[in-house]
Amino acid sequence: MTITRRDFVHGAALAALPGAAAAQDDDPSLATGLQGQTEADNAVAHVWRDRPGRWDDQAAELDADEPDLLVVGAGISGLAGAWWFREHAGRPVTMRLLDAAAEVGGHARRNTFISRSGHTLIGYAGSQSLDSPSLFSPASKGLLRGVGVDLARFEQGAFDHDWQRRHGLDGHALHFGAAGWGRACTVFRGDGKAPADWLARTPLGPQARQVLARLLDEGSRHDPLPGVRTRAARAAVLARWTYAEFLRRGWGADDEAQRWHRGATRGYFGVGSDATSALDAWALGLPGFQALDLGERPFAANSPSGRQLRLGQDDYVYHFPDGNAGVVRALLRSLLPQALPGAEGLDGLVDAPLRHARLDEPGQPLRISLRSTVVGLRHLGPPERAERVEVRYVDAAGRLRAVRARQVLLACWHRVVARLCDELPAAQRRALDDQVKVPLVYANVLLSNWRAWKAAGVSSLHPVDGFWDDVALDFPVRLGRQRPPESADEPILLHLGKVVVPGGGAPAREQSAAGRKALLDWDFGRFEHEIVTLLGEALGPHGFDAARDLEAITANRWPHGYAYEYMRPWDPFWPRAPLPCETARRGWGRVAIANSDAGAYAYANGAIDQAARAVQELLPRARLPAWQRFPGPAMG
Repeated sequence: MTITRRDFVHGAALAALPGAAAAQDDDPSLATGLQGQTEADNAVAHVWRDRPGRWDDQAAELDADEPDLLVVGAGISGLAGAWWFREHAGRPVTMRLLDAAAEVGGHARRNTFISRSGHTLIGYAGSQSLDSPSLFSPASKGLLRGVGVDLARFEQGAFDHDWQRRHGLDGHALHFGAAGWGRACTVFRGDGKAPADWLARTPLGPQARQVLARLLDEGSRHDPLPGVRTRAARAAVLARWTYAEFLRRGWGADDEAQRWHRGATRGYFGVGSDATSALDAWALGLPGFQALDLGERPFAANSPSGRQLRLGQDDYVYHFPDGNAGVVRALLRSLLPQALPGAEGLDGLVDAPLRHARLDEPGQPLRISLRSTVVGLRHLGPPERAERVEVRYVDAAGRLRAVRARQVLLACWHRVVARLCDELPAAQRRALDDQVKVPLVYANVLLSNWRAWKAAGVSSLHPVDGFWDDVALDFPVRLGRQRPPESADEPILLHLGKVVVPGGGAPAREQSAAGRKALLDWDFGRFEHEIVTLLGEALGPHGFDAARDLEAITANRWPHGYAYEYMRPWDPFWPRAPLPCETARRGWGRVAIANSDAGAYAYANGAIDQAARAVQELLPRARLPAWQRFPGPAMG
């Protein structure tokens, strides 16, 4: 059975619920309720944002250590940068990482649950999987190999391809929520049935059903671009139009019919059909292009994710139980083995407890200082001649401190870099500000059983123009003590995901900014309500009872989520260079810039590649493996 990321984007994302939960200090992943980028994580940064000069004239206490490399940001890119630096420095080095969060890993974190039955279940709080590793650069492949991530293990049994079919969960369910459609309705699509057959059971009006029946007919020969004859000309039109415009102009879709695919593009492109180009919708496999003969390969105007969709040939199976937190743990095992005792092989990465107290021990070659928000940076002298860089930060106790280092790697958000110092030219600061993170929520819900899912015959739900974009039972992965359950009476995790953008056809960056404001206003109760309502409406008829079956929820709120990817129609310069990210990531003096923002590419391998590039700048005599120099996979 071939499995693609699309199978999960239309039915899996991330999740979590009720709360009581103060997690143990040595395992933040046990915390339930509202997690992710918390108010505590962002408190100092928001003061600094609103009062840029808050700490300028205040004396800072100087740290005793003076590392060879100081890294700002302890996500995948920061950890990868530390790994590359250690491997290629040519001598023993000391390094220190500072991060504002209470947990290491950036977006790549885990959620841990202990069920009433005593089972421990691990889910992913953010960065989900390694997507299309056959397209990875030599740098990304080399790092994963170097830290012991054996990708063949996922292909050879870690991912249980047959789990859904074996348990009769391979049906397809569409859910229309009462709040948006007037009545709750869940429609099960039977294989082999014509779209008109099951569309008749939806709340859609006759005109919308008629349009969608034609649109969803895989054998349709309707030409939505009459008179546009060549592939290149068709691609040019599709790059100028959004998918919503294409459906309206090419298929006559009214507002009601448009609701069908409104959220289908968010998981890949960070915006809905109102702002995703029709060309990228084609790359995702959405309907309407049957008669256009566009071939199989991507076009130059496809976004990086659109290009990856067309070029990727790998099954979507490279998934740790905690998502790419498994990669974070592999890096930690290599850099700080004392923090992950017993982490042998991939199984050990999953099972070994992370000893947070061992992350920041004075005197060690590598230290990771969490709850440490950087608020300033300056070379001690002219950048081109200085021998040290001073970085000022506010520590976990609220004290202003400073650390001096021989070199600095900034693996933090570009918009933070733009405000760290006055050493950058105005053009570079503008380019850094071009990166507007895509806001999202990944929720994990602990269910005491999955009997209702088995009765319904599905492992996922597709909400049609609902609150959630994606809803699905956990990936069936066997690593360490984590196993997909074989009895419907056993507990399981449910994942829900939402990209928070308002729609309405506004430019993509504007939608992300508006979505972030909205997301920060939502409390845990909003997510809890939406989860309980959805499951009650869709699965209540199959026996689901929230009071009995729902044990816990963790809602991972990421106001600063995906890196922004260039896309038509909002970035007409794309893919012509120089790109804003190329201007933004220019190092200066003893400072280099990493992070996925630097590649304008929201994938773990992109973060690794940018770390390799940045370390090559810091160590010009070293010979690091080749990294991907352009956002997304090469056209080939």
